[in-house]
Amino acid sequence: MRRAVRSTSPACRRRTPTACKPSSPPPTRKEGPPMRKAAAVHAHPFSMLTFLYRFLFLLIIPLARGFLSALTGDLLSWISGAWMDILTVLLIFLLAWKKWDSFKYYMDECGIFYTSGIFFKHETFIPIDRICTCAVMRPFWLRPLKVARLRVDTIARGANKADVSFYSGEREAARILSLCRGVPEESADEVHAAYRPRISGVVFLSLFTSNSFLGIVFISTFISQAGQILGQELADLMLATFEELSRRVAFGLPPIAAGVAIALLVGWLAAFLLNLLQTKNLCTLRVGDSLHVSGGVLVEKEYVLRARDISFVDIRQSLLTRLLGRYSVFLNAIGFNKDKSDISAVIPFSSRRKTREQLSRLLPEYTVSARTLKPNLGAIFKFLIDPFWPCVLIPAGTVVACWLLPKWTGLIGFAGFMLSLPAIWFLGVRILDFLSSGVSRDGDCYTLRYSNRYYLHTVVFTFDKIALVNVRQSILQRGDRKCDLKVSTRAEGRFRHHIRNLDWDGVVALFDAGDEAPSKT
Repeated sequence: MRRAVRSTSPACRRRTPTACKPSSPPPTRKEGPPMRKAAAVHAHPFSMLTFLYRFLFLLIIPLARGFLSALTGDLLSWISGAWMDILTVLLIFLLAWKKWDSFKYYMDECGIFYTSGIFFKHETFIPIDRICTCAVMRPFWLRPLKVARLRVDTIARGANKADVSFYSGEREAARILSLCRGVPEESADEVHAAYRPRISGVVFLSLFTSNSFLGIVFISTFISQAGQILGQELADLMLATFEELSRRVAFGLPPIAAGVAIALLVGWLAAFLLNLLQTKNLCTLRVGDSLHVSGGVLVEKEYVLRARDISFVDIRQSLLTRLLGRYSVFLNAIGFNKDKSDISAVIPFSSRRKTREQLSRLLPEYTVSARTLKPNLGAIFKFLIDPFWPCVLIPAGTVVACWLLPKWTGLIGFAGFMLSLPAIWFLGVRILDFLSSGVSRDGDCYTLRYSNRYYLHTVVFTFDKIALVNVRQSILQRGDRKCDLKVSTRAEGRFRHHIRNLDWDGVVALFDAGDEAPSKT
């Protein structure tokens, strides 16, 4: 049995534009676009280099000619047609220049206007009060050139791509950030709250959120590229060194098992360093209705996002950080944490008291409340059923495989042990989920506690961010009037929050659904 209640509130409550001063009202629809178009300027010339890759597919023409010439052995024909290859390369550079020349922008207190398109011209205007997030990236290789990459996001575009992204000078980037923030760049009186975590908090955040797989991908890419650039001998030397290291540290394990363990360890270390360099120097400011987040070493990042455009606040814990009593606060907002290299946590690895204190200062709109609805004791098996079977079947399968293949006992035992660890870890997360999951409400603010994969989440959002409330009841839950709650929140797409086995009447009352549970019949 399913019940769905749709929110009638808009995704983001917009305010009347107040950024334009009374002495200089926004231009009318007739005269505004021509004025902005006349004042529009080009992006930084560095953009032409970034546009080149979009037209590299044209290189298939000279590559195809070279391939056919190699098959036929007609070298003279290939040389006589070299002018075509030269024209193709010139065409690529011409298209990159034309794309840079066709993109112009102008931004003031009222919004950003830009033109784009080589063959089909497009003119777009985004009002300042519709900009949800403005981000500035300063990679270390662009700092000597004083070039920065800007990214402007609204709720209109998809989740994987910014509404508009371009390169500009650092001064121009600072000016645009100041306009999005709504106060002059040099003004410090408007800062309502500031938070700069200790370096230990950033280190521990990187320590517990690093992914070995991402690190392994990074290292393998580095080795392959090093072989292409510096010679295949270097790549072979790195791989041979890795194999020799695996043999020396095997400690009785098969070399392949030791190699897997070393690969995971080195991958985790690489991911840890990448996360640390992405989050170091983290600083969060509350300026009026905006949140200003900055940080990063290799790529310095700055974000200005409106507090009302935050979809939800996610207070996240792993099994280990839960046992240590430490919390990290993440934000789900339009244009924030869009790329993998973006800053994700605004409050890293803090105690419960400090987390609540800093969250109330930076985002007083989001209040964490004590849970009022929680699963009953009889629902524990509903939480443990998913990790129960892997915890039982993996060890049993390992024992059977060792009995059938005694010569492979060492490798099979190691593989079974490595596969059992995630299952046991998942079981621990689900036990803590049962002890802490639930729902509560404080005025217009909801707090949901649940687990997703290997993390425990405490999610806080306001009523206007709700896209769909799905109250689902199975046949077995009808007897004791229980249900599963799934809440979808709006942002770039939908994010679903799932809480298991709650009281039906309590959920209906909490979300003002005005419905009753179906009868047992």
